Amino acid sequence: MAQRSRYGVLLAVVLVFGALAAWSLPKLTLQNQLTAFFPPAETADQAVLFDSLKQSLNQDRSQQPLMVSVQLPLSESISSNDAAAISQTLALALRDQSWVAGVRNAPSSISAWNQVPLREYRYLLTDFDLGTLPSRLDDLWQAWQMGLVLDKATALSDPTQQWFGYLGQSRFQQAVPTLSGVWGEVKAPEVPSESTQSDAMQLLFLVTFKPAALASHLQAVEPVLRAALVKSGVPEMDRAGVKIAVSNVAWIAQQARHDIEQDVKWLSVIATLLVLGFLFWTFRRPLWVFLSFVPLAAGTLLGTLAVQTVFGSIEAMTLALGVVLIGVAVDYPIHALAALRQSPQQAWRNWPVIRLGALSSLVGLGSLMWLGIAGVQQMGLFAAVGLLTALGMTRLMLWVLSPVTSLPTAVKMDGRDQAVPTVRDGWKWMGLTALVLALLWWKPIVWQDDLASLSPVPPSLLQQDGDLRQAFRQPEASQFLLVPADSMQTLLQRQEALSAGLAQLKTDGIIQGWLGLSDWLPSLQCQAQRLSALPSADALNSALAKSDTPLQPKHFQSFAQSVQASSTLPPLDWPRFETLALDWQQALLPTLVTETANGVVGKILLQGVTRSASLADWSEAQDVLYFNQRSLVAESVAQLRWELAWGLFGLLWVFVLGLRLATASFAQAWRILLPVVFGLGLSLASLSVFGQAVTVFHLLAGFLVVAIGLDYSLFARQARQQAQASQEMPQRDDAMSSVTIALMTTILTFGCLLWTSIPILVAIGQTLVVGVIWVYLLARWQNRV
Repeated sequence: MAQRSRYGVLLAVVLVFGALAAWSLPKLTLQNQLTAFFPPAETADQAVLFDSLKQSLNQDRSQQPLMVSVQLPLSESISSNDAAAISQTLALALRDQSWVAGVRNAPSSISAWNQVPLREYRYLLTDFDLGTLPSRLDDLWQAWQMGLVLDKATALSDPTQQWFGYLGQSRFQQAVPTLSGVWGEVKAPEVPSESTQSDAMQLLFLVTFKPAALASHLQAVEPVLRAALVKSGVPEMDRAGVKIAVSNVAWIAQQARHDIEQDVKWLSVIATLLVLGFLFWTFRRPLWVFLSFVPLAAGTLLGTLAVQTVFGSIEAMTLALGVVLIGVAVDYPIHALAALRQSPQQAWRNWPVIRLGALSSLVGLGSLMWLGIAGVQQMGLFAAVGLLTALGMTRLMLWVLSPVTSLPTAVKMDGRDQAVPTVRDGWKWMGLTALVLALLWWKPIVWQDDLASLSPVPPSLLQQDGDLRQAFRQPEASQFLLVPADSMQTLLQRQEALSAGLAQLKTDGIIQGWLGLSDWLPSLQCQAQRLSALPSADALNSALAKSDTPLQPKHFQSFAQSVQASSTLPPLDWPRFETLALDWQQALLPTLVTETANGVVGKILLQGVTRSASLADWSEAQDVLYFNQRSLVAESVAQLRWELAWGLFGLLWVFVLGLRLATASFAQAWRILLPVVFGLGLSLASLSVFGQAVTVFHLLAGFLVVAIGLDYSLFARQARQQAQASQEMPQRDDAMSSVTIALMTTILTFGCLLWTSIPILVAIGQTLVVGVIWVYLLARWQNRV
């Protein structure tokens, strides 16, 4: 076939891939479930814990209110009353926006709480003690005389304050601080200095968006507040020092996505320009530079479609890390084109080496499918299909660009190695082993297994969110007890039985507070006991008559009627409570109870856990599960880390077996792998020496270091064999040129990741840059002539 026709075939293949991408990529089902990369549960208790973890990590919190903080410099011209007026002005400005559904900047009105239907059940929701009634009446009369009773009818209808007692135990979090009737407090600077204000007034707001306007108007809050500050009376000299901070899950996701997109955009532009410039300077042929990226693009496309077809969807982390894993595919056309620049025969002579490295990487990375972790299995399939596609496209490029019409029989990989390892070589490798061990002994590897190592969110956003949650006194619901039960009533009874023990934990300082569904909804059994303990009408009137206050029984008719009416109310079961629950209760109900196939699982939220070990021992004694998200994630990540470490070990053994088939002995196979093994070890040791904690992403990048390193070592061996055969050093340098070009493109591409603020990308860049340099140096050192 004429070469012009071959170019037509290549163009047709590229167009087919382009059309396939345009048709299929918009139909992808992209998931973002972090727990897909956690090992499967081995016990029933682990299954419950993992299910809770999945709900915690994957829960849709997009409709949560936006937390807003406005810090005003504290000056003589702004009093607390002025700050309250400013808060109302800012809140009004936000309410005037068409995309805002509601704004809260002050505690809820007590009168509103007294109108809810749930209040009728107050004598079934709390314990009523007739013996304390005289003292309660005395307290009421004293407050009455002091003018503190604003709503007298409400006070007379509930003189024992059963309803306010219930409201107090219903609020899990501490009250948001107030400043002259609005949410706010005087806040001291974290690091006082001469250049900073001594104090500031912090005003707090909760902004709820209309559903259709959430994504498009999250960034519009601050400009609205800045404009409103001009009308609010803040002096112009203080206006420049106003600090506005906002956060919620949707805002963090949007900001993180924006930051990631910006980082990736400029990094991609810089890396692409550097690589394109370097390849063009090397090859001086634009077509070759373009074709260098075709195998990786084709491999990425077919790898993505393969995962989508087999699993029904593809994880976002699979797509991102899968592209990294098959990044070695960029080297295949570089090796082929660098050899083709010398001669077509040299290109075909290098083809068996390219093929051996690619197939070894394909089998090794494809073995990730056997680890039993859904997300890792997706990466294994992605890598296997992607590398096979990239190898096929590289072979097609050789066929198109090389005028050689058939592969000469003499051009094949030479399995014989004339170099015999000497005792001196053995001592050098033993010395290198001692160096690695000494470095690891001096600076042991520090593994980072917490959730932060898996998060692509920049630490600054997490810090801002944490500061705002603390300002709003919102507890981090990452620690709780799990109480499984076969029915809702059984769950409520189990939680009620734990109350005494939880109170003792609070007394001992192990926890600061707790909240379970039974604190809001007593079991029907408990309600029946409270109903039977209520006094009769005569007993209640007798107790009221014994009061030493001017208040007479006739003043408490609504109170007596409410007590007696409790027996006629319909049972307050779970379906009825779901309807009558207060607004803040409605928001937490999905968190406190989850229906399962076997019944229900209730959560008891914990606050201020100080001794996790003591709490875990108590939970085990009570036959409940203690969920600590941080420790559970750490255990899961640690297990994933070991799975990946064994995967790396298995990858090396796959390479040994594959190289044994292509060479004369296991000794030669190990000799080829020595630079790879030591390069990987030295890269981890180097990170440890410089104080870098190692995450699972460093290990995942280690797979690519091994795959790239195998190619470097194979080509270095090929170059040495050619140099020994010809006894011409320049030829050896020409044979190693493709390895040097591949090294430079890897450093230029992944080195840019070191400048991003995204921890995952930094970890990958660190491992790859350090690892490939070590492998390259060791491969050249071992195969010197």
